[in-house]
Amino acid sequence: MSEFVDALSFAELLGFVALVLGGLVAVSLAFGFAAERVLGPRRRIFDVPLREGQLFREAVGNARFVALAVPAFAAMLHFAPHAPSDAPRFALTFFVCWLAFEVLYWMLHRAMHTRAGYRFHRYHHDSRVTTPLTGYSMSTVEALGWLVALVGPPLLLSFVVPLSIEGWLAYLAYHVSGNVVGHSNAEVLGAPVARRPLSWIAHPITYHALHHARFDNHYGFGSTFMDRSLRTEWSDWPALHARVLDGRAMTKLSERG
Repeated sequence: MSEFVDALSFAELLGFVALVLGGLVAVSLAFGFAAERVLGPRRRIFDVPLREGQLFREAVGNARFVALAVPAFAAMLHFAPHAPSDAPRFALTFFVCWLAFEVLYWMLHRAMHTRAGYRFHRYHHDSRVTTPLTGYSMSTVEALGWLVALVGPPLLLSFVVPLSIEGWLAYLAYHVSGNVVGHSNAEVLGAPVARRPLSWIAHPITYHALHHARFDNHYGFGSTFMDRSLRTEWSDWPALHARVLDGRAMTKLSERG
């Protein structure tokens, strides 16, 4: 993969990234909406209607994010030193991307829930009940913040240890699928992710759905370790997750466990 990327012109790299990112988003959206249809009757999280025009507004936000992400990712692949992948390089690249984004995203997300920052986050929070399109439905400023957190760490790492392109692509696949499917209004993940050891690094969809319903706490991306460490975790989410798995959707955004 390293030699393949080196052989591409920047214009070709833009096309490659657009194909990969667009494909990941499209497949994740298809899976997320399929999960809502298949699991909805028995694992719906909120039995509350969407806002009028929500899906169109979210689609616009997704198009905006992808349009900004393609040149950012292409530039990172173009300028970041990289080398043929082996297991240690792959694992290091994936881990640094994962850990850095979890930490930086929590910081960005928390900042956007201040009075000064919320105007940049309001577009995303117009979706009180989420759909797979909610994940990348965001303002330009928020999207740029995400891209700094997605591109900055692997770029900096690459000047210390050459990047594994495969490791970065694996993280990108994890990130896109987790973000898109993770905003479905159906609980895809079962009881094990609600148990304390596993939930430190992976949380169920219900966890983030409560953030959209309540507006505060649960600022983490795909894990709970930042929320848990900094005391921004709701204590009732495991009970509400169990309720959803039992087929009893929440009927009010203000629902408590």
